[in-house]
Amino acid sequence: MKPSCWWLMSVYVTCLHPSLVLAIKRIIVNYSSQNLSSVPPGLKPSTEDLDLSLNHIQTLSGKDFSTTPRLHFLNLSWNILENIDMDTFNSTPALEILDLSHNRLQNLSDQPYLLKAGNLQFLDLSSNMFSVMALGKEFSTLKHLQWLGLSAISIGNEDFTYIANLTLKTLFINTDKLQKYEERSLMGAHAEKAVIALSNKDLDIAVADDVFASFKEVEFTKMDSEMKVLQQICQRGTVRTISLEISKVKTTWEVLTGCVNTILSSAIQQLSFSDLTMTKMIDGRPVSSSRLLESFSTRRASVTEFIFNQTELYDFFISMPARKVSLTQTPIIFMTCPQTVSKIEVLDLSDCALTENIFSVGPDTECSTLTNLESLVLRGNNLKHLGLLTSRIHLMSSLKYADFSQNKLTYSEEQGKCVWPRKVAHVDLSSNGFDQSIFKCLPDSIRILNLRNNRVTTVPADVGVLEDLSILDLADNRLLDLPTCQAFPNLQKLLVRTNSIHSPLPGTLETCPHLKDLDLSRNPFICTCALREFAALIKNQATQTPGVTLGHWPEGYQCSYPESRSNTMLKDFYLPEISCDGWILAVTILIPTITLVVAISLLCHRLDVPWYLKMMWKWTRAKHHAITSQKKTEDMEGLRFHAFVSYSQKNADWVKAQFLPKLEGDCGLRVCHHERDFIPGKTIVQNILRCIEHSRRCVFVLSSHFIQSEWCHYELYFANHQRVMRGMDSILLILLEPLPLYLIPSKYYQLKAMMSRRTYLEWPQEGAKQKLFWANLRAALQANLPIPSEREEE
Repeated sequence: MKPSCWWLMSVYVTCLHPSLVLAIKRIIVNYSSQNLSSVPPGLKPSTEDLDLSLNHIQTLSGKDFSTTPRLHFLNLSWNILENIDMDTFNSTPALEILDLSHNRLQNLSDQPYLLKAGNLQFLDLSSNMFSVMALGKEFSTLKHLQWLGLSAISIGNEDFTYIANLTLKTLFINTDKLQKYEERSLMGAHAEKAVIALSNKDLDIAVADDVFASFKEVEFTKMDSEMKVLQQICQRGTVRTISLEISKVKTTWEVLTGCVNTILSSAIQQLSFSDLTMTKMIDGRPVSSSRLLESFSTRRASVTEFIFNQTELYDFFISMPARKVSLTQTPIIFMTCPQTVSKIEVLDLSDCALTENIFSVGPDTECSTLTNLESLVLRGNNLKHLGLLTSRIHLMSSLKYADFSQNKLTYSEEQGKCVWPRKVAHVDLSSNGFDQSIFKCLPDSIRILNLRNNRVTTVPADVGVLEDLSILDLADNRLLDLPTCQAFPNLQKLLVRTNSIHSPLPGTLETCPHLKDLDLSRNPFICTCALREFAALIKNQATQTPGVTLGHWPEGYQCSYPESRSNTMLKDFYLPEISCDGWILAVTILIPTITLVVAISLLCHRLDVPWYLKMMWKWTRAKHHAITSQKKTEDMEGLRFHAFVSYSQKNADWVKAQFLPKLEGDCGLRVCHHERDFIPGKTIVQNILRCIEHSRRCVFVLSSHFIQSEWCHYELYFANHQRVMRGMDSILLILLEPLPLYLIPSKYYQLKAMMSRRTYLEWPQEGAKQKLFWANLRAALQANLPIPSEREEE
């Protein structure tokens, strides 16, 4: 069988009765309210906590829990159980908590299944159908039992014989159905605390008499409005009780104040009320006893009337003669100042609705009667202005601890200067709305400061020095960097968990010479070069003895950025120094680069690579120029030669042996050579002009001999003139040998100008380079000339 709603949840389980304080946080397998008539089969062996309450289970067999050896908690309350097999818990040796309340079990003397449950610590058998509270022998085997809940119609003197050797922490007895009680019956039970659910019958008096005489700690619930069990407490012979708690009571203000005064006259040291409802707020009695209680507390109190004398209510509580006074979870909006010097040392007014007007006496008068107060707790109220609040408490000369957490407190300089009591050493300001201005409103004597869960983004540099501060909690704020200790020279513990610290500066810790504990966990660390030095520092501190103890190390320290290192723990984060040091990185890159450049330069120089590159560039430009300057066929009319060569006669051997054979023989170009193509009978000038006019290009072979020839000068002059007339670049210079410009005579100014502003071909002496030279020259001279007619040739 499977439940219709099988679910697992994490809960705090408070076992049945409201007065029970035993609570556990575990995972529960919940079969509650499933209309079951038996324990469901097939329970998993891993089951530790099982809730079967609010069903219709009548019988437990010996095999019901045979598959759950790890069972720790079992709730069978609010069923119709009548029979439990003696072997039911034979397979559950780990069972510690068993709730069998609100069933139909009938005989407390016959519960044999308890013989197999020797590890029980909690057992609730209350609200069954027991006629007498006679515990059987099997109860004596429960050596670990701490909490026992019982109820019956009759309680006798011998009922607790078999647990006389046990000392329980809590004994719970529900007297709702009690009809007979023998005096001194409860004296046979031994427990640190007795919790009695009263029946509002006359038997309550007799039960209360024995309870007061037998137990040090007593709690009464469901007390009648007249609170009769407390009226005669002073007249009782023996009162062993020193701690009395009264819960779930509704009474008048007159009865309540009267009973409190009665208790103040008894031996009770600790008095507390919870879930107190007050009616008819008239005829109250002021505190009349001067006997000092150890503690007086009231939790979850309420008043049914809307209009009443609130001052009387507040005065009654604040005038209580007790070292510790607590009024919590109660919607009071004010608390008066005691009329006389109070003996209260600890005052807890948390989870109320108080404002900073608390204890106010007048516009210019503050409360001066709480001079013995050492601890003040105002947690969870409606406090807003810290400056005004400090003025309310500054006359509490003995105050050492102040808890103002979980309010709406802020501070700004407009609120005025903060005036704290001179002995305040521990201040809790967590869960408020403070920013960094709070550091201007701190007592000089402070040793422990809790600013957790506020809006602090930085610790200002102009903060006054707090010599005594040893513990600073700034967790859950908005800090962008680790605060320095310049204002806290003796700081020993710093908590900055869960802030916005990305890359803390490593030098910050050097300002904290006395720091012993540091919690930087759960911050969004950016694992780049900026964090490298700090990460190395805290890793060293974590492994060094003695060193700074890092809270939640190492699992709480993880990278959030970059994504490649996301969730990487800082203990595993590493960046080499070369990645972060600019000088080392530059040297590491530059040295190989420079070495490579030098090596390439030397290799290029040896192989004359620059010359080849230059010649390739010239060849490319020549080809490009030849294509872009290609003329139409009609523009080529009259051109017979690709080039006219001009040279000094002393260079004739090179022209005849190299130039002409290569261009005319290998390249198929037509070259105008004066020894072959000058027409006899015509003057030299006429022949020069004719050859230049019929040639597409003029090639000048430059050398030291060229600049000494007059005819060469004339040919250069005529060619330059023809270039201007044609509107095209028709001159090509070949440097046969090095020719510095300063050696060229001034009359060759045109040649100087050409050599300074245009590129020229250099004749290489190495044979390997000459092929590229001829290729460049051919590219510069190549053109589709018309075939000359015989008449033109003549």
